[in-house]
This record gives sequence, C-alpha cells and structure tokens, in this order.
Amino acid sequence: MKRLTWITAAAVVAGASLAAPREARADVALAGDFDVGIPVDQAPQRYLSTGAGFDLRLGYRFRVPYANVAVVPEVAGGYTDLGAHLIRVRPGLRLGIGRILVPYAYGHVGWAWTSFDPLGSRDTSPSTPFLSAQGPSFDFGGGVDITILKRLTVGAHIGYNVVGVGAADKRTLDWRSKWMSLGLNATFYL
Repeated sequence: MKRLTWITAAAVVAGASLAAPREARADVALAGDFDVGIPVDQAPQRYLSTGAGFDLRLGYRFRVPYANVAVVPEVAGGYTDLGAHLIRVRPGLRLGIGRILVPYAYGHVGWAWTSFDPLGSRDTSPSTPFLSAQGPSFDFGGGVDITILKRLTVGAHIGYNVVGVGAADKRTLDWRSKWMSLGLNATFYL
C-alpha cells in the first residue's frame, strides 16, 4: 500500500510539473544569407542579368511552448548585383516548424535603392551613365534549416524577389525587377 502511495504521489508531481504553464522562449537571431539571383519576367526591357548578393538579418525568435514552432520577426538588409546594383532594407516575418530539421517560410516588405544601365543589360557601351532610383521591394520564399549546434543553424532557401521603381526619367521604361534567388544561410541565436 505504501509503495502504491509513493508511485501515485510521484506520478502526480510529474504530471503537475509537465502540465504547469511553460514560458515561451525567445532568442535574438543574427543571420547571413548568400544568394544567386536569376532574372524572371523581364519585358519589355532587360535591366537584369544573373548575379549574386547577400543579406544580413537581425530578428527575435519566439518559440511556442509544447510545439516546435518558431516565429521570427526580423529586419533584412542587403546588396545584390544583377547587372543593376540593388540595396534593400525589408522588415518581415519568418515561420519555422521543427527542432532538428526546420522547414520555414518567410516574407518581407520594404524599400530598395538601385543604380542601373538605362539601355538594359545588353548595353556594351562603357560610356552609358547609370541611373539611380528607389522604390518598394518585397520578397517571399521558403527553405529548410538544419540545427548543427543548439544555437547555430545552417540551411538552404529559394525565394521570389520584386523591386518596383517605375520610370526613373523620361528615357527609361518602368523599372521593375523580378528574380528568383537560390541560396545558403546560417543563423546564430544569442
């Protein structure tokens, strides 16, 4: 009888500790992405060519208790050279599910600054001056991260990016760049 009482008491204590409310965990996320950009849907003027770029991201990862779900509000900023030079700053959100293998989706909306050849990416004249413009930028995509260490993940991603500047001057058509990005990323959590 005493043995059954101790087992019952231990089960009650274990159950109470597991059922007690657990606080959500939050970590600062520092990340870097390297991307290769492939232009898509460039009509009627071709301002872009295949190129590469990088992003730095700063965010705050919130982990939902009792679920392997992480929500990361973040700010991404970076440089991409696709024949046109693009600098983008974009706040956004990343949502991941899992602990070791973490598939995720992301989206950002922000602002971009660009300088580009008004005659397009096929212009071979070194004397054509580049034009500068700015406009809205957004991207969305997904990927998968692998947890290497408790505070370090590495992974790969694919995304769709748009920068819409409009007509920079009377000589140019509307400047809208669209490209797919394929890349690698690493995130460190503090």
